[in-house]
Amino acid sequence: MLRIAVGGFAHETNTFSPRTTDLNEFEAEELRRGSEIERFAGTRTTPGGFVDAITADSELEMAPIIVGSAIPGGVVTKNAVDTIEGELAEGLKRAQADAVVLFLHGAMVTEYSDDGEGATLERVRAVVGPDVPVMLVLDCHANVTQEMVDRASVILPFDTYPHVDGHERGVEAVQLAKQILNGTLTPAKGFARLSLMAATPRQFTGAHPAQTIMDKAFAYEQDERVVNVGVNWGFAYADTPVTGMSFVVTTNGDAELAQRIADEMAAFAWNLRQDFIPEALSVEEAIKAAIAEPFGPVVLADIGDNPGGGTTCDGTAILWGLLDLGADNSAIGPIADPEVVALAFAAGEGAHLSCQLGGKVDDLHGYPIPVEATVLRLSDGHFVYEGPMGGGDVGWLGRTAVLACEGRHGSIVEVIVSERRVQALDTALFRSQGVIPEEKKIIAVKSAVHFRGAFTPIAARIIEVDTPGLLAIDLERFDFQRIPRPMWPLDR
Repeated sequence: MLRIAVGGFAHETNTFSPRTTDLNEFEAEELRRGSEIERFAGTRTTPGGFVDAITADSELEMAPIIVGSAIPGGVVTKNAVDTIEGELAEGLKRAQADAVVLFLHGAMVTEYSDDGEGATLERVRAVVGPDVPVMLVLDCHANVTQEMVDRASVILPFDTYPHVDGHERGVEAVQLAKQILNGTLTPAKGFARLSLMAATPRQFTGAHPAQTIMDKAFAYEQDERVVNVGVNWGFAYADTPVTGMSFVVTTNGDAELAQRIADEMAAFAWNLRQDFIPEALSVEEAIKAAIAEPFGPVVLADIGDNPGGGTTCDGTAILWGLLDLGADNSAIGPIADPEVVALAFAAGEGAHLSCQLGGKVDDLHGYPIPVEATVLRLSDGHFVYEGPMGGGDVGWLGRTAVLACEGRHGSIVEVIVSERRVQALDTALFRSQGVIPEEKKIIAVKSAVHFRGAFTPIAARIIEVDTPGLLAIDLERFDFQRIPRPMWPLDR
């Protein structure tokens, strides 16, 4: 019986956010310890892939330790690192496992290190030693370092954005660990970095240039000697010396081949760099275009205020436009505003509410908007993801209110107002609050790309909107001080 230890410590860190990410943020996302990890079984998640693959194989035994993630945000505190990494290390000491499978993000920055994952892997290696296989599944927005490559046996980034293949990568990590233990796989790695930062919308793997690059990676993987060609798009909103796109290639024992493919992938992507420059409509252009569409729902992607990249989730640019332009039968969500949620709960369902909504955390995401609204519904904010990304896993908005806000010309905009920042990547978030997306003419989501997995099948049209915020698509708006220079597209 081969014993496989399961762990995870995932966070995408936006260093431009002034707020740190402490342990409570991981606990709010349900930090799972020991047997609690088994609850991932059957979910469309990477830990779910770990659990399902191990339990389906009679030759494997699971040693579940700790899996935690937090909503993207500012730098992760020493307290969170000490707690989660400490429990992971102690669990590995007790487990005496034959192999380790880990879900890390790849773009975590902590109060200890710009390379959060490299530091986590260093601590793991200090416990298990150099010979135990350590399999690493990454979010493909990883800023991968040489230290990560050296300390992991195999690195498997997601192939897709939206990340609909997390479960598959988890299963693959377990299967490859077993091959290493059985002696049929001897991993050899190649690594290449690019001085290129790609804005989020053009990392969408359903369209060029990302799709073109992934097609080339898949073509290389047809060679039986090639285990994986990993494309890491990077996370541009981390001002660190390790930020940028990279490629990690794993072969079965052929380091020269792995490095050649990594270099060729990097050169191929570099030649497409101009195609990574994003285009999006202004708020006014986007809403007018949506109103003009004969059928709905038209989905507006609020790119600049996507909490999946560490924003405040209280941006008001699109809401203001919907109200001011009289976009009837529209909805937006979620807007994180605990103050307004408290007012709505105090008033009760059916009550009229006059309040200042959103724009309260900083001056980067718009300003508070005076609204006149009716409290339609109140809830505890719990829901279950139903789409291809994370399906079966649980989500939590905190206490949540749905407000019917009065716009121009008698129009009504329904707003999901939550206590917590949550990316609107699944239609289940709206349905759980009684907002049926198919019945809306316009639906605005706080998401850049992930929403496409669940919303594309129902959308009459999708429009990317150039909104302000910590994830604004124009990277020249940010005061980068520590990234490697020159860096495309800042230095053209």
